[in-house]
Amino acid sequence: MGLLGSSGGHYDATVNRGSINMGSFTKELNARYEDGWRLAFVFSQEGNTIMVWEKTS
Repeated sequence: MGLLGSSGGHYDATVNRGSINMGSFTKELNARYEDGWRLAFVFSQEGNTIMVWEKTS
């Protein structure tokens, strides 16, 4: 999926370059959830998908 990010802070912004593979995205969502993160925002800018994750625990 080409994710970049993982700052370790309260929020983490991740950029996906290119198309999103839904299988990989689902795995990433579930892995982040298990690690105490939630998907706070998703938006697109200049052909990139930007995901902002929020630490919940």
